[in-house]
Amino acid sequence: MKNIKLATVLAFTAIIFLNSCSKENTNTTTSATNSSGDEMVITPAGMMEKSKVHFIDQGFGLHVENGRLQEVEIKSGRMIADFGEVKTIDERFDLNRNPAFLSNNIVPETQGWIAYTYWSNPSTSTPITSFTTDWVVPSVPTKQGNQTIFLFNGMQDGELSTSYIIQPVLQWGSSAAGGGKYWAITNWYVSSSQAFYGSLVKVSAGTSLTGVMTETSTTGSDYDYNSSFVGYPTTTLNATNVPQAYWAAETLESYGVTNVNTEYPPNVDVAMTSIDILEGTTHPSITWTAAQATKGAAQKATVVSNNSTDGEVDIYFRK
Repeated sequence: MKNIKLATVLAFTAIIFLNSCSKENTNTTTSATNSSGDEMVITPAGMMEKSKVHFIDQGFGLHVENGRLQEVEIKSGRMIADFGEVKTIDERFDLNRNPAFLSNNIVPETQGWIAYTYWSNPSTSTPITSFTTDWVVPSVPTKQGNQTIFLFNGMQDGELSTSYIIQPVLQWGSSAAGGGKYWAITNWYVSSSQAFYGSLVKVSAGTSLTGVMTETSTTGSDYDYNSSFVGYPTTTLNATNVPQAYWAAETLESYGVTNVNTEYPPNVDVAMTSIDILEGTTHPSITWTAAQATKGAAQKATVVSNNSTDGEVDIYFRK
């Protein structure tokens, strides 16, 4: 199940860019308004109501308790906020009811997951304990308009109805986490109904990044995960007592790109390298599957190596 590929089916014809307060005073947030008048903002899983997107500061994390999603203080376990019941996914995002997701020939969209590779761990009894990827921040887009671009490696809980994704994300442009006409990083946890992020940190083109997701502990069928960028501790996000994340991806996602020739980075591609996946102390045999939103488009993902100790996926912006 690729429930968080829900972004590939979200197309919004009008995106309004508004200034708003966030972690950084200079940030702007990309937003729009839905038919009910609710403000919508961009997350790495598509547009979502602003009231359902939350900042999680350092020293705090997410925790599921009795079917409810909560913010807790990591040191004491004290609950800080209750975000309500973990809801099942909307029908239109359910793989089992949406056969468009069942092949790589996904209906072309201008928004969402544009090009990516994915691998589903066939043995949930030997869970993924670590998923690491290196990449270099691309050059700034030639045309710096209202586009938002996300690049990340991520893990999600497959085809469970309470689908979520946890991910270290590089973004260009604005999102619910803030941002502007520059590259920035933070970590996200996005469920089918709510999204959470850490501190957004500005980074320069040419910066080397390492995105890491680690299983920190397990209790029965409940798992604890940490998502981070090496060397950027304030961006880190923790999620505890959640379902096992057994579906992995390397992804290019974008919103508001109206000209693919000028609004993506001028680089031909970005290499997602040193891909390292562990199941305990063992490196599993993996095979990435490539997919793209528009078949035949220049924006594509190419598997260079399926090696689980030093793999590589190249994500292309142009031919």
